[in-house]
Amino acid sequence: MIKLGRVHFLTVFMIWVLFPVFLGAAEELPPRQKYTGPIKPGIVITKENWDHYLPELQKLLPPSKLKWYGMGVKEGLVTMPIVKNTYYGTTKNKIEATRKYAGTSRIGAGNQLLNWVAGWPFPEPKNALELAWNLNPSISRTGDDLKDFVWFGLFKGSKYEKHFTWEHFIRKYRARTDIPPLGDMPAFTERDVATTEALLITEPDEVKGFIQLRTVYWGIDKADESYAYIPALRRVRRLTGADFTDPLLGSDAVSDDFEVWRQKIDSRMKFMVLEHRDFLVPREYQGMENKPVYDYKKHGPCFQVEWEIRPHWVLEVMINNPDYAYSKRVVYIDSTPLDHGGKYQPYWGEQYDQRGRLWKANGQGAPAVNKKGLYYLFNWMYMNYQTNHYTVMDGYPDYFKDFDKKYPLPEEVFSIKGLLKAR
Repeated sequence: MIKLGRVHFLTVFMIWVLFPVFLGAAEELPPRQKYTGPIKPGIVITKENWDHYLPELQKLLPPSKLKWYGMGVKEGLVTMPIVKNTYYGTTKNKIEATRKYAGTSRIGAGNQLLNWVAGWPFPEPKNALELAWNLNPSISRTGDDLKDFVWFGLFKGSKYEKHFTWEHFIRKYRARTDIPPLGDMPAFTERDVATTEALLITEPDEVKGFIQLRTVYWGIDKADESYAYIPALRRVRRLTGADFTDPLLGSDAVSDDFEVWRQKIDSRMKFMVLEHRDFLVPREYQGMENKPVYDYKKHGPCFQVEWEIRPHWVLEVMINNPDYAYSKRVVYIDSTPLDHGGKYQPYWGEQYDQRGRLWKANGQGAPAVNKKGLYYLFNWMYMNYQTNHYTVMDGYPDYFKDFDKKYPLPEEVFSIKGLLKAR
């Protein structure tokens, strides 16, 4: 009897201890909480009615976005017209690849993604980790190559300080679906390179010629490589992982925050979906002809755009690395289904310091696609929540017009030597 009692106690104890672990591993995404309040298409939020709508805006905007845009509206720099939703979707080829390989991807030990070929690995994600892999920039980017031209403006509050400009290039080497060559390129099959990114500062003169390169490896625990060319020293410096959270030229933009979340998924991270509810987001625009006008003298660090109410997952990423600048990220991800025009696009991200304080945030100012469904962001915002400092990106991509004729990009733009020749 004693022996059976001990066995029974051990069984109950193991179930009590391990059940939450198994439950967490198979945790389903929470159901959507639909917004039914007074903010709806036709409403325009202005400095005159901001305080009236503030209780509702607190439900519909992330804390950092509320601070940023609240400043802009209350100072009369912008308004917030609410409009009906528009859905332009993504490219036909990426959707076809997603359907073709649906059900083949799976999660392995240490957060690894296994058996992925192309498209989104989990078209109907069932848990936070599957959702996180859909968001991975090496997967979620809807263009295989990118060349863009961007103006960065730095602001303290709404006061302009200075600016710089860049030319920016990205190439995917794995699972290309839209821009030839398609499939996997030799850089991936031979060297495990997922993407390469290069940026060249073009003005002002005191920083002109600064170059930064980043090579992203597919291996989950294989560190990325990054180099910077410092024109004042005429030297190349190799950057470490800690440098990926260093500000770019004194701005609020850092490499690991590009496109909300450029940091690699690794085996230490833990994921949880905190909520699934509606948020106010800038509406999607299509083509250069619809690019919203931005004038830093008039709009300050804000964008005059139209706003929609869309459902989003709120994904918490616990980084679990005391040597990293952030303790966690909170990412807001569009949950519109793929067959209704969704594309698992991150709308906004918030980063917390190692003491658990909201520190930085960044996200879309005006998302856009071209007529073929290639995705781009006309405007972007980086902010330091603690210091009220902002960095605005206003730009346009080279692939909106005749991109088929302009690609592939010459490989030399992904080398310091090649970019030095192009200066």
